[in-house]
Amino acid sequence: MPAASVVRPDGSSVGSTDKPRKYGRVARLAAAFGEEAADRLAEATIAVIGAGGTGSPALEVLARAGVGHLIAVDPDSFSESNLERVHGSTAADVRPRSSSPTPKVQIAYRHLTAINPQLRITAIQGRIPQPEVIDALVHANVVIGCTDQQHSRLALSDLAVRYLVPAIDCGVSLEGKGGRVTGQVIQLVRLEPSDPCVLCRQMTNAARVAQELMSDEERDRRRAMAARARERGEPDEGYWQDEPQLNTVGYLTTAAGALAAGYAIGWVTGRFEPPFARLQMNLSAPYFDVTDDRISTRADCTCSRMRGTGDQGIADAFVTVPFHWPPAHVRS
Repeated sequence: MPAASVVRPDGSSVGSTDKPRKYGRVARLAAAFGEEAADRLAEATIAVIGAGGTGSPALEVLARAGVGHLIAVDPDSFSESNLERVHGSTAADVRPRSSSPTPKVQIAYRHLTAINPQLRITAIQGRIPQPEVIDALVHANVVIGCTDQQHSRLALSDLAVRYLVPAIDCGVSLEGKGGRVTGQVIQLVRLEPSDPCVLCRQMTNAARVAQELMSDEERDRRRAMAARARERGEPDEGYWQDEPQLNTVGYLTTAAGALAAGYAIGWVTGRFEPPFARLQMNLSAPYFDVTDDRISTRADCTCSRMRGTGDQGIADAFVTVPFHWPPAHVRS
């Protein structure tokens, strides 16, 4: 059987065994994209916000592609329900209630270094936009957002606008009716510094962002006030608005995270870039429905005056760190 051949970006053809031995584990990537692309990945820093169902496969794809430095950010700890989605997790990560739970970034650190012992990984148990997190992210070539939190999306957009760090925001959701799955939606949003911010695109809800940033005590107080309002027959929306939990499953989050990682690889290597502003795809729709939503920057939005301002633009930041958040812990 003849050896397989690939076409380099310059149009030349080369057998798959023609790669220098130094490319080893990424020989096929070097054959497909070229040696320069493999070298760029080895020198690159890519950050992933969220190490759960979407973030963990993104991190794995990037580690296997030979990215030299990965930054993983997640404040949460592992629970048994995460076994269905989190790459690298095992049953041993489900701790008894009497034990301290395993941080998700610890699982990521263990899994990624097992894939590539030479990988440099910075694991941060914390949240964007904590200062320790921002200090790490500003050195990234690309940042991928993989959380279902709207304040994280705001902070990711703020990072792109103020610090000129390109980003991709990634999300998934399942839709259903009558016991059937009617929608399997993946959304990828390109956040280049020159792109409209998430406020221009109306991708966040101010009430939900405020609730996400509340302390547990404040949430309990607001829920109690809403309950008393209902008892009086009064509207309760001003006190608390319940938000349904987005349903996700492992195969869908894995597909979304892998796609986002692929676009980050194309971006860093210069071989291709996200051709969309805001891409939504429904895997359950006839003919695989894909929509590219292009929106212009609003003239009255602050993002038009804060591009590239960095720390000097903190007064215009889309979101700030609440006082009750615990400090971030960084492991390099």
